Amino acid sequence: MTNLDIALHVKRLPGWMVLALWTLVVALPLYILIVSCFKSTAEIYGDKFGLPTQWTLDNFVNAWTKAQFARYMVNSFLVTGGAVALTIIVSAMAAFPLSRYPLGWSSPLLAFFLAGVMLPIRLASVEMFTLMKHLDLLDSRLGLVFVYTAIRIPFAVFILANFMRVLPRELEEAARLDGAKEWRILVSIIVPTIRPAIAIVAIFTAIAVWNDFFFPLIFIFDDAYKTVPLAITTFVGQFRTDWGMVFASLAISMMPVLVMYLLLARQIREGVGATGGLK
Repeated sequence: MTNLDIALHVKRLPGWMVLALWTLVVALPLYILIVSCFKSTAEIYGDKFGLPTQWTLDNFVNAWTKAQFARYMVNSFLVTGGAVALTIIVSAMAAFPLSRYPLGWSSPLLAFFLAGVMLPIRLASVEMFTLMKHLDLLDSRLGLVFVYTAIRIPFAVFILANFMRVLPRELEEAARLDGAKEWRILVSIIVPTIRPAIAIVAIFTAIAVWNDFFFPLIFIFDDAYKTVPLAITTFVGQFRTDWGMVFASLAISMMPVLVMYLLLARQIREGVGATGGLK
């Protein structure tokens, strides 16, 4: 190894140390979560980092049956799936004219959507609760879908519009010459071309909706409509908390989002790589 190679490795050493430290910060909580899923509460208190004395699935079985976790999972799937689908549909229809038509007010309107990303929506919780009450959408999955869709639309419009803006206009011009209408151009040409952007919007929306605890807490009162984050709180009591079941339920709740990310990973990587060409 030459002196130049040694100098190059020394120069890269601080970066590798930062990466190693970040890996430790991320991996340690995941390790604690995984091993705690198979421990009793006494074992967790006794040794947080040690392996369980007996590997058993009792915590998963109890979390699934005692708390009726399947019902909460169905609720979360319905709310998350509905919010993701409605967000993509509405945002695509909004981003298409903003990015493809020569409108003088498209940039200010896009900036208005971007302002929705920066404003903390929880400041309007009282007004949202009043509106939901007047619309008779409290204590319903549909109400949660509308709330999450309204929250995620600004981010989705910003992402989709920027991806649509760099597409060559020859694509839609050729379609118009063939007699295609605007709706057909959007559905058959624009949307398939921006699949990486749609994947980014889908995964970010799904994670935000699936993990949200705040809005189900204030809008849902009936146990039949509660979502997974609320279900996990049933294991936390005033005098005793079954931490083994808490960690098991957290592991179960992570699986759908992890599977979704793995399915969309290629599209997300393509989308992130494509962002370098966005103007």
